[in-house]
Amino acid sequence: MIDKTHHLVFLTPGFPYGEKDSTTIPALQEYLKTLRIQFPEVKMTVITFQYPFQKENYLWNGINVIPLNGKNLRMKKIWIWKKAMSFLKKIHNQSLITIIHSFWIGECSLIGQKFSSQYGVKHIVTAMGQDVYKNNRYIKLLSNSNASVITLSKNHQKELFKNSGFHSTIIPWSVDTKKFPDISSNTIDILGVGSLNEIKNYHLFIDIIDTLVREFPNLTTEIIGDGKLRYSLENYIKQKKLTNTIVLTGKLSRKNVLKKMATANVLLHTSSYESFGYVFAEALYSGMQIVSFDVGATIDIPQWHIGNSNEELVSFTTKILSKSTQIKKRVLPWTKEDTILAYTQLYNSRIS
Repeated sequence: MIDKTHHLVFLTPGFPYGEKDSTTIPALQEYLKTLRIQFPEVKMTVITFQYPFQKENYLWNGINVIPLNGKNLRMKKIWIWKKAMSFLKKIHNQSLITIIHSFWIGECSLIGQKFSSQYGVKHIVTAMGQDVYKNNRYIKLLSNSNASVITLSKNHQKELFKNSGFHSTIIPWSVDTKKFPDISSNTIDILGVGSLNEIKNYHLFIDIIDTLVREFPNLTTEIIGDGKLRYSLENYIKQKKLTNTIVLTGKLSRKNVLKKMATANVLLHTSSYESFGYVFAEALYSGMQIVSFDVGATIDIPQWHIGNSNEELVSFTTKILSKSTQIKKRVLPWTKEDTILAYTQLYNSRIS
């Protein structure tokens, strides 16, 4: 239970523009929805620094959202930070803030820590991705603070400690099982899901499909997502003569992504880095097999095939595709109850 007197303020660079927006930071959405449902009497406020691009406050699943409309413009950074501090002070005067919860080690943790130091408010920081890298100057600004730092997986925790010496607590994300459609027979052999950027490494994905299609000429493959590398990937698919094998679907709603997963066999995830990999949790609960490198929240289970080389990714995928029959079953390694419990214990704990 969260103390009913708490007022939780969440700081994030981005947030869904409304309740129909299912693609903006799904993990954060699921967490806050569950928190709101379980603790309807606790006051919660979200301040979102950059996105959505709007100025008017709005309600999202019963939570008041204050958008600062930074629009990711560098020239507005300092102004947005001052605006955030101004709102925090105003909110604090109206309804005492007891907890600041910042997402990403970045501008939000910077402002959250500044406010925490001035007003003696507990500060929790959830690292969300590449913000644990050594070149993140915001990490140093948390040094000697009393902020509680959260990472999402063992790999994520190790990366933060290696780069900064920071100790952190692991709290993984979870999925809302009610959002998933029934598992169906496979119509997609291999699925890729994620932004079309360098980290996701989709050129390697295409190379692997190029190898596999020689043994499995009727292979059906789709990549869900969009990004700056789309044109490059389209050309690479044409170059490899795989236009009849690989479909770039573009960005889909989360509902439609889960529908695709329910009918897919393998999630081939060639990403070179993940902090957690929410897509892993979604794929496992959709009954899929996963083939990936040791990134994010990898765990030792039969459904997850972790490779150390490109060749191993090919080998694992070949073995899965070669099986004539395969029973699909849901796997739920991380529950929302565990996630909520871990955070509520932090919220209720004393400032160290």
